[in-house]
Amino acid sequence: MGDIETLELIGRLLLAALLGSFLGYEREARSKTAGLRTHTLVALGSALFTIAGAFGSDAAGVDQTRVAAQVVTGIGFIGAGTIVRSGLTVTGLTTAATLWMAAALGVASAVGMYEVAVAGGVVALFSLVFLGSLSPARLWHHHRRLELLYQPGHGTLGPLYAGVAAVGGEVKQMWMTEENGLRHVTVSLTKVKDPDFNDLLHMLIKRDEVLEVEPPATQRDRIES
Repeated sequence: MGDIETLELIGRLLLAALLGSFLGYEREARSKTAGLRTHTLVALGSALFTIAGAFGSDAAGVDQTRVAAQVVTGIGFIGAGTIVRSGLTVTGLTTAATLWMAAALGVASAVGMYEVAVAGGVVALFSLVFLGSLSPARLWHHHRRLELLYQPGHGTLGPLYAGVAAVGGEVKQMWMTEENGLRHVTVSLTKVKDPDFNDLLHMLIKRDEVLEVEPPATQRDRIES
């Protein structure tokens, strides 16, 4: 391994795993398909492949960077598994990009570019946490998300759809689960302005079958039905 000590190489692996875990933690906090463990392993594996390719062979004439180049191709298979298309909606692209970024952080850490790897990780995490709120969908289309817990069988979603349509909004996505006779629904809305969104929340919480509405109708304190 030349002048590179084994402990230093282990340190590079640990840095790669740490940077990958930051991205994975953000994804897992948002309940995405690839979370903390996946991103950590991708970054760690990319670093290990790179180190093995760069320092595992001393044969003359061997291109020791070829393994690192193949990491980019290999990560595509994992990233593709996080992308899901349902009708006209495609989800998982950001998670696929974070996996690709985790691999890049692993490679940079493995070749000893510590400052560059850390800077890349900070910029990537900043993009995930803060830039989402600056997207056109949020700035111009008033993207909103609400959650309902209610007793099914009372036509609760009908008035919701009607109210959203009446203000020119759209229901982009909906997730539904049932447990112990109660239904939990998460609804993603767009093109619904703040006053209209509050009116929708007030309308829902006043229904007898609705037990909980999040966010609260006042945006701060839940009103009593």
